[in-house]
Amino acid sequence: MRIARMIAATALASAAVGLSAPAAIANSAEVRPSTVAPSGTVTVSVACDTPQADPPRTINASSQAFEKGVVQLALVPGNDDGVAGPAYNGTARIAPTSNFPSTGPNAVGDTSRWAVTGSCPDGGQWKATFIVDRTPAPSPTPTPTSTQGVRGGLGGSFTDAGTPTMIAGSVLVAGAVGATVFVIRRRQSRARG
Repeated sequence: MRIARMIAATALASAAVGLSAPAAIANSAEVRPSTVAPSGTVTVSVACDTPQADPPRTINASSQAFEKGVVQLALVPGNDDGVAGPAYNGTARIAPTSNFPSTGPNAVGDTSRWAVTGSCPDGGQWKATFIVDRTPAPSPTPTPTSTQGVRGGLGGSFTDAGTPTMIAGSVLVAGAVGATVFVIRRRQSRARG
């Protein structure tokens, strides 16, 4: 009887946690990459917490750092199971450098944090941040250029591989092979006894 009560209590607790889990999920948003240069692009991804039977095809994402201020995020297909809320995804172009003044009343630093905000279909708000980095990219170090290409293929470092050179090379190779055979036989004879 005790085991039956424990199983019933466990099942009841699991059901209570399972039913309350969707309420604990919050709207979430993400911007990738998290650091971008002016005139670059970012991808904004949003996951809404409330399941929708027929969610809208798009929602808006707003940021003062966006070139147009507002972009539309498209509904991501595959969230029609009725358990998870709709997800949205879209790309935004960041405003050019001239929109990020370094002097005056609206001055921003070389790196500045910006927010992108919006609303899910159920009215729930979401927000994500990213950084616009105006520091100039280091100029690449010039690599030295060669006026002539590598002379690869047949040959190698010799331009004249005449008969005397070939004979000298063959003698050296034969001497190395002979010395190797001599050392191996000597070791074998010592091992035998």
